[in-house]
Amino acid sequence: MTELNWIDFVILIVLLFYSIEGFVGGFITSILDLVSFVVSFVTGLKYYGVIGAILVDNFSIPQGFSNAIGFFTIAFLLEMVIKLILGRIANARILSSTIYSKVPGFRFANRFLGIIPGLLSGFILVAFLLTLVVALPLSGFIKQSIASSKIGNQLVRSTQGFEKDLNGIFGEAVNETLNFLTVAPQSTERIDLNFQVTDFSVDRESEQSMLLLVNQERGKHGVSAVIFDEPLAEVGRRHCEDMFRRGYFSHDTPEGLSPFDRMDNADISYNYAGENLALAPDVRLAMQGLMNSPGHRENILSPNFGKLGVGVIDGGIYGKMFCQEFTD
Repeated sequence: MTELNWIDFVILIVLLFYSIEGFVGGFITSILDLVSFVVSFVTGLKYYGVIGAILVDNFSIPQGFSNAIGFFTIAFLLEMVIKLILGRIANARILSSTIYSKVPGFRFANRFLGIIPGLLSGFILVAFLLTLVVALPLSGFIKQSIASSKIGNQLVRSTQGFEKDLNGIFGEAVNETLNFLTVAPQSTERIDLNFQVTDFSVDRESEQSMLLLVNQERGKHGVSAVIFDEPLAEVGRRHCEDMFRRGYFSHDTPEGLSPFDRMDNADISYNYAGENLALAPDVRLAMQGLMNSPGHRENILSPNFGKLGVGVIDGGIYGKMFCQEFTD
C-alpha cells in the first residue's frame, strides 16, 4: 500500500469536515460533542439488549433487528440528553463571551483547539462505519478498497476489540459476518454463520501471503520457518469449503470429525498437529487477529511444527475463510 485510494480521500474529506466543525464550534463545544458521542456509544454497546428484549417481547421484531434498533435508540437519545445537560452546565456561550472580553487571543485559541476534539470525533465515527461496512455482506470491491486503504485499513484493524460487541448487536441483521471471527484451538465451539456460500474460489495468493506472514512472526521470535505442505493445504481448503457450504464455523464438522480425523483421512503422518481458523476480509486482518489470540499465537510460534498447509477460500462479499494446518 504505497498510494492513497478513493477510500482514503473520502476519509480525509470527512476528517476535514469535522476539523472545520471543531474550529467553528470552538474547543468547549467540540469537547462536549466528543464526550457525549463516546459516552452514548459505549452505553449503547452495553445496554442495547434492554431495548432489544422489549421489542422482541412486545412487537415480535426479530432479535437481530431488535438489537440494532436498541443500540441506535440508546445511543441517539442518550447523546441528545448528554448534550443538553452538559451544554447547560458549561453554559458555553456565556463562559466564552466572558473570557473573550478579558483574555486577548482567547477567541482564536478556543477555535484552534476545537480542531483536536473535532478530529477525534471524526476518527471514531469513521472507524465505526468502516468496521460495519467490512462486516456487512456488501460489494467485494468496497471491502477490498478498505483493505487496500492506508488509513481505512489501519482504522479497521484498530477496532478488532469491538468486533464481537458489534456482532452481538448487528449479528443476525447482517448475517452475523465479522471482520474477524475465530474459535479457540482444539475447542468444540460451533458458530452458526446464518449464511451459506456455494460460489467460492481458492485464493492461492492469500495462502502464500499467509505463509510469508507466519514465517515472519516465527523469525521475529527465533523460531525456524515452516515449509508449505500441499496435502495439508488441501485438508484446510476442503474444511473451509465445507464451512462455507453448510454455514457453520468450527474445528469439528457437524458429523464430529476433528482436524486430526481429517488429517488421518488424508493419510497425513504426524506426531504433533494443530489447526487455526479465521474468517476475515483479508490476510493481514486474519493474521493480526490470530496473533492477538493466545492459543492461535502459540500454534503459529510453536517449535514443534515444521510444516504448514494454508487453505484460503474466497467467499466474495462474505469474506475469506482461512485454515492453517500445522504438523511436525
